Amino acid sequence: MTKRLKKESFDGILFDTYPLSKKEIHKNHFPFFKEAHRLLKKGGILTYYSDESNKFSKEHLEKLKNSGFKDIKWESCKVNPPENSMYWRKKTILAPIIKK
Repeated sequence: MTKRLKKESFDGILFDTYPLSKKEIHKNHFPFFKEAHRLLKKGGILTYYSDESNKFSKEHLEKLKNSGFKDIKWESCKVNPPENSMYWRKKTILAPIIKK
């Protein structure tokens, strides 16, 4: 559906997705990176749920760079999820700050 959206039409994108198969776990956001790059205006920012707690994996960084992003930053944020959380259990979570 995003293919219908005009190129370079967004100042920012907050993207969250859910894996639909075991193969997609911890990688389900990777396919959207190229489309996000197409949709963002110059200076626009992409952020998303990254499945990582402190820093990007090598594969993750490569996927972002191969999608055209060069200004790749992040913050590791302290969080306090419920002990029985099915979504996140660690005490920190990575907040991507990806600028086009």
